[in-house]
Amino acid sequence: MNTTGVQVTLDPASLRRNPNNPRRFFNDEQLDLLRTSLQEIGILVPVIAYEDSSTSGEYVLMDGERRWRCALDLAFDEVPAMVIPEPTPLENLLRMFNIHSVREEWPLISVALSLREVIEISEEERESRLAEITGLTRSTVRRAKKLLTLPDTELELIRDEAHLDRTEQVHREDLYLEIIAATSVISNSLPEVAERHDRPKIIRSFAEKREQGTLRAVTEFRDVGKLVKASDDELVGRGAVVDAVDRLIEDVQVTPSTVFEEIAAAVYDQQTAARKAELLEESLDELTDVPELSPTLREALERLKAVIDNVLGDSDG
Repeated sequence: MNTTGVQVTLDPASLRRNPNNPRRFFNDEQLDLLRTSLQEIGILVPVIAYEDSSTSGEYVLMDGERRWRCALDLAFDEVPAMVIPEPTPLENLLRMFNIHSVREEWPLISVALSLREVIEISEEERESRLAEITGLTRSTVRRAKKLLTLPDTELELIRDEAHLDRTEQVHREDLYLEIIAATSVISNSLPEVAERHDRPKIIRSFAEKREQGTLRAVTEFRDVGKLVKASDDELVGRGAVVDAVDRLIEDVQVTPSTVFEEIAAAVYDQQTAARKAELLEESLDELTDVPELSPTLREALERLKAVIDNVLGDSDG
C-alpha cells in the first residue's frame, strides 16, 4: 500500500534509524526524561520516515529518532508517522542536516562524521558551499573539518563519550581543536621537532595529558603558540623553545603552561608591559598642555611614579 504523503501509524519494529542522522549520539539523561514524558502522554508529534524501496514494509527515519527509541524501550505497539518520498543518498544527507540544524545543538563529532559523508558523496570541499547546502555556519563547517583531520583512533575516543554529559567527557571536541592548533604551530614553526615526532604521536601525547589529569584547562595548549612567538620575537632563544617542546611531547607530566612559565613568561610579561607603557605615554603626552591635573589623576601618577622608580631601581641594582 502506498502511504507516501499521509500520516499513518507504524509498528516501531518496522522503523530503523537513519545512518545519516548528524545527531548520532543521545544524552542518556535526556532520553530518560523523554521516556517519562511519553509514558504519561504518548507520542503527540509524528515521526517522519520514508519507505525503504529495497526492503518492503520497512521504513527509515528522517526525524524523531529519540521518540522512536523511547517507543521501543516502552514497548509501544505503534507510533504516529508521516511518510515522505524516498530521497537519494545525497538528498537524504542534506535533508537530515537541514531538519536538525534548527534544533538544539548536537555534538560536533556527530556533525563532523556526517559532513565527511556529504563531502565524499558530493565531492564538495569548499567551506562556503558546504555551509550553504547543509545549513551549518561556516564556523561549524571549519571546526568539523579540522576534527576530521584527527587519526581515527582519536575520533573513536570522542565518539565513545559523546552520549555523556560534557562534565563527564575526557575526550571532548574542544580539547582536540586546541591540540590540533598547537600541533599546527609545531609543524609550521618548529620543523625540527616535527621531524622527530610525527603528528599522530604529538596528538596522542597531548591527549594523554588530559587523560592523566595534568592539564588545568584545555586552553593551556595556546601557550605553545605563545612560546613559539616569544622565540620569533627573539625574546628567548630558539634552542630553548625546541628543547621545551620536545620535553612537552615526551613527558606526560609536563604541561604547556609549565614550560611557558619556565622559559618565556617573564619576558612575555615585560613585552606586554612595554606595550602598555607606550600607550600610557601617548595618553600622558596629550595632557602636557593641560593647565592643571585633577587630584585623582595626580595621585594615580604619583603612585605610578613610585612603582616605576622601584622597578627601575631593582633593575639597576
